[in-house]
Amino acid sequence: MTPISVPTRLLFSLFSNALRAILTFATGVLIARELGPSKYGEVTFLLGSFVAIRTLLDMGSSSAFYTFISRQSRSNRFFKYYFIWLGLQFSISLTLVYLIIPSDLFDEIWLGQFRGTVALAFVAVFVQQQIWPTVVQIGESARSTIRVQQLNIAVAFVYLIVVCFQFWLSLITVQNVLWILISVYGIAAIFGLRLLRVKDSDCIKESDTLKKILREYWIYCKPMLGLAVTGCLYAFADKWMLQKFGGSAQQGFFQVASQFAQVSLIATVSVLNIFWKEIAEARNGGDHERVALLYKKINRGLVILSATIAGLLFPWAEQIVAILLGPTYADAWPVLAIMFLYPIHQSMGQIGATMFMATGDTRKYVMLSVSLMLVTLPISYFVLAPSAGMLLPGLGLGAIGMATYLVVTGVAAVNIQAWMIARHNGWKFDWIYQVVGIPLMICLGYASKLLVGLVWELNTASTYELLVPVAVMCVLYALAVALSGWTLPRLFGMEKEDLYYLVKILSRRA
Repeated sequence: MTPISVPTRLLFSLFSNALRAILTFATGVLIARELGPSKYGEVTFLLGSFVAIRTLLDMGSSSAFYTFISRQSRSNRFFKYYFIWLGLQFSISLTLVYLIIPSDLFDEIWLGQFRGTVALAFVAVFVQQQIWPTVVQIGESARSTIRVQQLNIAVAFVYLIVVCFQFWLSLITVQNVLWILISVYGIAAIFGLRLLRVKDSDCIKESDTLKKILREYWIYCKPMLGLAVTGCLYAFADKWMLQKFGGSAQQGFFQVASQFAQVSLIATVSVLNIFWKEIAEARNGGDHERVALLYKKINRGLVILSATIAGLLFPWAEQIVAILLGPTYADAWPVLAIMFLYPIHQSMGQIGATMFMATGDTRKYVMLSVSLMLVTLPISYFVLAPSAGMLLPGLGLGAIGMATYLVVTGVAAVNIQAWMIARHNGWKFDWIYQVVGIPLMICLGYASKLLVGLVWELNTASTYELLVPVAVMCVLYALAVALSGWTLPRLFGMEKEDLYYLVKILSRRA
């Protein structure tokens, strides 16, 4: 591996994920506008419920699979057994959902949704969230980041084109959205598997017996079984309580805000698989110094980068909702403003979780995660439950309550996780950059908007009238962030030498 291979893969992954996020974001906006808050809430509730259930089905096996193929090359037999496992998950679960679960229990779980629609949602989630990520993991394990990201962009582009066509013909319904997901990601998975298949696996001796593979997975996944059950109940309960107590419209407000907020996670999504691969390999080779360096730099850089994106978008939450979603979502803008803050510590949490997974410290990760979920779940109930008519009344805050709860508990949870990682590895707990960097980015964003507001009237401006002030604000904000990075490079996980090298490279290319 050449010294520039990891930075090159990171930069390409960041660029391609940004493009893919734009395409996916545009697709989501079209679907949300056409369906309206209530129907959009229904489809996101169905998809979200099975994303939660997938955690139980997976039982940590996908994390084990990627860790194993990242450490060393594996035989064809190893891959074949894993796909058989995926097939068993799919067939058993679909049979339960479509045929076996009694109607009374079914209606209580999915709150009156049609059984066929629910089964369709399961298939869509399984193809998009289980099959396609497996194909991506295979490509990343062979360091085929560029090819993987090209496929990701192609999938997002095709998905957008199909949705645009249905939007134009006014054919977007809950069922049609699910069918589009199944078709696009199913075809992409078949094509991607043929393209990204690890060629070296043909040459590896077939020493991976079923017994040996099962033992390897059992050792890795055994500590995670409790997390699978708790994680499924936790994720499902949040969505179920919001749907039950708040209704489909509140679900729609929260989910559309959550989708917008995912823009801030572009950088994190871009580097997770690369970070996982490099950490797993470095730890397997005993290179603890490299593990520490990668963790510190990437953790700091991603948190502040997410805060930078949030600082840009947070002040414009009301205008974003009005322009992109229309009057039916007008009440969603406070939820969106709060949710722009959520991905900041999500970045930190995902890096920490990846650190645990890639190094095989699954037992500590499970104990911590289960404990935090059990502590925070009652808070979720208290925030969402209505203030009257319940044995244990709550605040009945709906989507705003859910967003606030996620941000506050997220900050606490990921810092506890980071403290445990630091203690386990003998590092100093790194926290000051959060206290300084995150408020700094938000304040810079507001200050830039206030300066622009001294020249232009922003509250009553139309979409076209906002183009110039928004562009000026972006320039001012970018300059302020760049100055902060040059003055406080360690805030971004960099040193002065890194900045000098970056400026030198950019100067040559210019």
